[in-house]
Amino acid sequence: MSYKFSFDLTKLPKEFFKDIAKVSKKYRMHNKVGNLAKQIADKFKLDELLEIDTKEAITIIEDLIEVSMNNITNKDKLKKTKKKILLIPHCCRKYMDSRCKARFDQKTSSYICKHCSDDCLANKATKLAKKKNYDPFIIPGSSCIKKLLESIECKGIVGIACTEEIKLAIDFTKRYNIPAIGVPLTKNGCGNTKFNLKTLENSLI
Repeated sequence: MSYKFSFDLTKLPKEFFKDIAKVSKKYRMHNKVGNLAKQIADKFKLDELLEIDTKEAITIIEDLIEVSMNNITNKDKLKKTKKKILLIPHCCRKYMDSRCKARFDQKTSSYICKHCSDDCLANKATKLAKKKNYDPFIIPGSSCIKKLLESIECKGIVGIACTEEIKLAIDFTKRYNIPAIGVPLTKNGCGNTKFNLKTLENSLI
């Protein structure tokens, strides 16, 4: 977990995410984002609803907007590439102990899903990735990306993570000239994290 605070965006109405999308499409100047983020935080009373500080609420919104802007920029680039991968955070697995039958692959520093639980988000994401011709990798953290990219052929990436980690990963993938799109977690933490499957499906282009 990169943020020093926990959040659960699943409590928020759909209008919140629609506002994020509108702002991302309309504004590209970063200096405007701060004021807009505060307006959105106030509009939805994020600090009260998520039980976090106002500054933390604004940080989440700023990061969501920044990731959304990057996704808009990279969407067409990603669409044209082949050999694409999906990075899935291991913390979204149903079980974080021996009940999870995923096998760890030393070469790629990632887990290989064995589909042991139908209601596991990592399992669902893995199946969706394969359906969309992406190679799925369940990774323990963003620090594993370098080793993974050095061990496989990859021309495009979709990654699921908290927005702070997505931003760091995007900066890293730029060094490899690989277009990347982020799917933000809607609930963070060290386990039982969540993301929107429909958002993921729409991102796997």
